[in-house]
Amino acid sequence: MVFQQQLSANDKNSTKEFLNETFNNDIPKVNRFWVNKNNQKTIKQLFNPSQIKLSYRYWQKDDTSAWILDEIGKERDITTGIVISSDKIVKVQVLVYRESRGGQVQNKRFTQQYNNMSSNNNFIKEIDTISGATLSVNALNKQVKLALWLNHNKNKP
Repeated sequence: MVFQQQLSANDKNSTKEFLNETFNNDIPKVNRFWVNKNNQKTIKQLFNPSQIKLSYRYWQKDDTSAWILDEIGKERDITTGIVISSDKIVKVQVLVYRESRGGQVQNKRFTQQYNNMSSNNNFIKEIDTISGATLSVNALNKQVKLALWLNHNKNKP
């Protein structure tokens, strides 16, 4: 069962803080990656997300982009901010964790494993799993891989 949630004030604050930190308090305007039928099919085949959106929000300044993505862990959404520069991960930060267990994925020691990774990396082999948090780790892996793909394809027609 998928739970839909409205963004609370805390969720919005987490996103704003993440973007302020990423862009040194000079947040660029939001952009959208609009999903067409071909992209929808590719996203489903490559990443099998819990839901495919009509569009994905991102912010970009120079070669740095920030993506805010949601993915279901076991039952609830995990909202994650992902920063990419030169097609490599610069930062992964769990902004809102809604699951009852597996919260260790929020730990900076865990999320730093993604730094400098690209779409060429094998996340299953290279990211250490956490006992009791397998579904949350899988959700973050999906989000990071999707963000890399979206970032690579954002300027293609």
